[in-house]
Amino acid sequence: MTREPLDPIQRDDVMRALAAVPGLLVELDTTLSRSDAVGAAKSAGTASAGARQRALPYHKGASDAHAALARTLRYYALRVSFLARERAPRTSRDQAVFLRKQLPRIPGDAPVLIGIHPALPAAVDAARAIIDRPAERLCIGLCDCGTRLYATDGQSTVRCLGCDREHSVMERRVDMLSQARDMVGTATELARILPWFSGKPVTANAIRQWAARGKLTGRHVGGEIVYRIGDVLRVHEAGRW
Repeated sequence: MTREPLDPIQRDDVMRALAAVPGLLVELDTTLSRSDAVGAAKSAGTASAGARQRALPYHKGASDAHAALARTLRYYALRVSFLARERAPRTSRDQAVFLRKQLPRIPGDAPVLIGIHPALPAAVDAARAIIDRPAERLCIGLCDCGTRLYATDGQSTVRCLGCDREHSVMERRVDMLSQARDMVGTATELARILPWFSGKPVTANAIRQWAARGKLTGRHVGGEIVYRIGDVLRVHEAGRW
């Protein structure tokens, strides 16, 4: 990190980057919603009826960009909070708002700002690069030869790069759904990935309301409440709002 004082041009760069953060976070979440969720599933403990797997939204580029941006915001929000004698906000969005409010009051040579330029603008630029790329391919499982298959939105067939066999995207989605029904995720995670299976949007709030009304049964895993994909789809497809 550079120890040079933050000059006016650099300060403007940082302020513009901070102003862009709330919108970028929304766009990154949208990119993550087109994720290789089932392919990235991992074990999340056991339930009384047997083991359950955790389905996590996964898009390598968007996930890495989101994490890098969050780390940078958290690092500087904590540093500035000591100087401002205010508690640093907990969310990335609020940290960006906090930094944007505090930055004009802090001298350019203040130690808490060391390295904020180019670190923060670079993190924002990396997030933009992920969002501005052409539509990401979605993983639709493995071919019989073991090669991972990918398809873009609207694509009806894909050809395996390993053995040249052609696959129906719809059939692969059905196969993935049958494998995913016993996997679990939080309401937020499932709201991101279920439209890929059902073709219909579902909100995290709706999932929580179904649970509150007894339509779904959640389980506590790692300090979070998770729901079985098959159960959520059953309620969602029945239209029981």
